[in-house]
Amino acid sequence: MLPEGEARVIEDIRDALIIREDGLFLLTDTDGSIPLHNDSGFGLYHSDTRYLSGWDLSLIGVEPIVLLSTAELGFGEEQVMTNPELINERGETLPSGSLEIRRQRVLDHALIESVRLTNFALVPLALTLQFEFDADFADIFELRGIRRKRRGRLLTPRIHPAAVTFSYRGADNVSRRVRVQFRRKPDELDQRRAVFHLIVEPGKAEEIGAAIAVDHVGGPGTASARRSTLTVAQSHHEWKETSTRALTSNDRFNAALDRSLTDMRVLWTERGPDLSYISAGVPWFDTLFGRDSALASMMSLALRPEMAREVLRCLTRFQGKEVDTPREEEPGKIVHEVRQSEMANTGEVVFGRYYGSIDSTPLFVLLAAEYYRWTADLELMRELQPALNAALVWIDRYGDMDGDGYLEYKRKAARGLENQGWKDSGDAIMDEKGALLEPPIALVEVQGYVYAAKMGIAQVYEALGDGLRARQLRQEAAALRRRLNSTFWMPDCYYALALDARKRPAKVPTSNAGHLLWCGVPTKANARCQIDRLMRGDMYSGWGIRTLSSKSRRYNPMGYHVGSIWPHDNALIAAGFKRYGAEAELSELATAICDAAFAFPYFRLPELFSGSPRSAHHTPVPYPVACRPQAFAAAALPSLLTSMLGLAPDAPNGRLYVVRPRLPFWLDFVRLSNLRVGSVALDLIYQHRGTRTVVEVIGKTAPLKVIQTARWPW
Repeated sequence: MLPEGEARVIEDIRDALIIREDGLFLLTDTDGSIPLHNDSGFGLYHSDTRYLSGWDLSLIGVEPIVLLSTAELGFGEEQVMTNPELINERGETLPSGSLEIRRQRVLDHALIESVRLTNFALVPLALTLQFEFDADFADIFELRGIRRKRRGRLLTPRIHPAAVTFSYRGADNVSRRVRVQFRRKPDELDQRRAVFHLIVEPGKAEEIGAAIAVDHVGGPGTASARRSTLTVAQSHHEWKETSTRALTSNDRFNAALDRSLTDMRVLWTERGPDLSYISAGVPWFDTLFGRDSALASMMSLALRPEMAREVLRCLTRFQGKEVDTPREEEPGKIVHEVRQSEMANTGEVVFGRYYGSIDSTPLFVLLAAEYYRWTADLELMRELQPALNAALVWIDRYGDMDGDGYLEYKRKAARGLENQGWKDSGDAIMDEKGALLEPPIALVEVQGYVYAAKMGIAQVYEALGDGLRARQLRQEAAALRRRLNSTFWMPDCYYALALDARKRPAKVPTSNAGHLLWCGVPTKANARCQIDRLMRGDMYSGWGIRTLSSKSRRYNPMGYHVGSIWPHDNALIAAGFKRYGAEAELSELATAICDAAFAFPYFRLPELFSGSPRSAHHTPVPYPVACRPQAFAAAALPSLLTSMLGLAPDAPNGRLYVVRPRLPFWLDFVRLSNLRVGSVALDLIYQHRGTRTVVEVIGKTAPLKVIQTARWPW
């Protein structure tokens, strides 16, 4: 633990290896180690607590050479090491590469590790293998730099015949424990070290296994890493096999799409009925976030609609019930985030159950509407109707603070978020002079979400037999659209970022306005202007559209929300391009984001990356502490594919519209298998024919009609 009052800030995890499974995640250095007393945040985490803060493997007197270190599986790691050239006590030379050290680890309700040492020399090898370990039970917010006035108490570790148990009594009166269990008894064992003396015969192998089990996580804890890998891998395989699969002519794009599915499965968290969700991102946001879970599941509806169903139920469970200012909770409001760490439990941070989000509630309603379009699942809509009613009441009564018809936010909790849209960093919302806006603030994209939510959910209310409410919602949405196109539209041909407390528009070109295209707010003329503005050089870097124009006062390509590039932001903008017939711009933007994915390790899109211009080196500049995997980054490529293929479902009316499909130059064909629209699962094949993209429907689709059209259907 750190001395009283001392804080640490993690500044770079670009090269870290990250694996996760069902709420447990491991962050290690490039060699797969957790160095003791590290200040980089490496460790084994659960519920925003670092349980294991040290886990270092060494051969006494030998510095192994690391040949391979990978975390590509998402839930497991592997390192392969060997020896340098050695001279034994008799002066004999052991050539380098005579010993293979293969470490495999997997997360399966515990961290399960196997270290296998194979002797390829002609003589027996006497080896001493040492594990050093420690546990500090540090809170994730502490590791991110928040100073603490007091901490809980670390208890003396307990030593067992082949295990050590670390315990901590938190300031929240919660006891936390982690047990390091070896499968064979060490020759030496103390509170933070286990030593094994081995003799490995020529051509033979010795294996040491360990399991690090965290309390509150059920599971085996003693299985071998190889057996657990097979178990978890089978779960991942079943997840993919029951999702829509896409096979294309581009192997790299196939790999990137597969990575997206893998990452969504890695982030998926099962906690029983009404408690399953896609976690926002590792390592900083490994929990339920209303906005992130809603957007990620919405953007991947074409691949896995079941995810949206469970997210909707989970968000309903945490929907606001009362006015609670310290939490910024209000009746009907959808939660921003839910945390269970020590600092959240004690109130040192406000985020235990926190509602400071202006967009989670309209996105919840919009997710329900989009899910219904894909599935026609009226039973779930009936189940959700009270929550939808409450959310719509919140939008009109609480979200609109001054009755002007726009959703606004102003921080109410003393330690809550100043900015409460998706760009929630403190410097993200400014005017053209660079001055931060005075709240209450009405963000442009949030108004678009409200418009799309009301228009979309009207169909649900009609199906539920409430035609009057459906008409009212459509009228409210139409009025909002007219006001938006008047109030937020700037003479320079783009939508303002926001309105401040005095209703003055922030005349700043940002990516926020691109979300209006996705929502269908702009007129055709305004849309064309806004699209052109987003694709200018100050907004478009060659790797994607920046969050903020490079001509703005606060522009910084490495700033979190003030010049960086977010894949999900670009995917939503690309969906807007599709809606308004900007196929060329859609192809260019999709190409840029896919090229970025191809350049990152494992073809994984991170949470964000730098907005620096694209150079001849063909590599985007990483953001040093970006989450990876991250939920709506993982959903970006599925969303882009949905846009390129022109998929617009209307399952309640038995239709799938295919709108102006157009493959980019680097895709000759795409085959979608097991695409589910309502009760029908179908296959679609897209192919280039000259300058056209043609679509073929495979198999019988009745009662679903597949309709190719040049117009967006709603």
